[in-house]
Amino acid sequence: MASADTTIEWTDRTWNPTTGCDRVSPGCKFCYAETVAKRFTNHFPQGFKFTERRERLDQPKRWRKPSRIFVDSMSDLFHEQMDFEYLKEIFAVMAECPQHVFQILTKREKRLAELALKLEWPSNVWMGVSVEMQLYTRRIDVLRDTPAHVRFLSCEPLLGPLTLDLNDIHWVITGGESGLHHRPIIDSGMG
Repeated sequence: MASADTTIEWTDRTWNPTTGCDRVSPGCKFCYAETVAKRFTNHFPQGFKFTERRERLDQPKRWRKPSRIFVDSMSDLFHEQMDFEYLKEIFAVMAECPQHVFQILTKREKRLAELALKLEWPSNVWMGVSVEMQLYTRRIDVLRDTPAHVRFLSCEPLLGPLTLDLNDIHWVITGGESGLHHRPIIDSGMG
């Protein structure tokens, strides 16, 4: 669970320098990461409580094969409890590994807005926000203001119709919810 090759279609592997999170929007209702943490308790001794995993910080430096790496698939890099100094260390590791592309995804647009301009953004760091329904399209405006060279949306789980302004957005991921209790995708009428 520390890191792994993954079956996530849009990435090659995961890197979790933190684990754990708190629900912030309807897209979190059946969080796969929380389910994994509850199932594999030996890998998550703190449960799903936000936890810095400093022992994992240098992992990407050991991966020689160029890869797309989903950062914090088991957390949110812009979690309110994330220490800014540790966040800068994570960004420094990403800068030291130009052979990889690092994909960061957050639902915490306020924290992203607060910290984005204080960070160094190497060209191999992609930034994304989750947009599961129209109410959360506000996250896109914050994303546009980040200095990331590639900005993307994850519209999964897609829980309602969306009208999107994709100016300065380079990539959109769409999909339904997974797991036993998944909710159906409502005809998105995405436009």
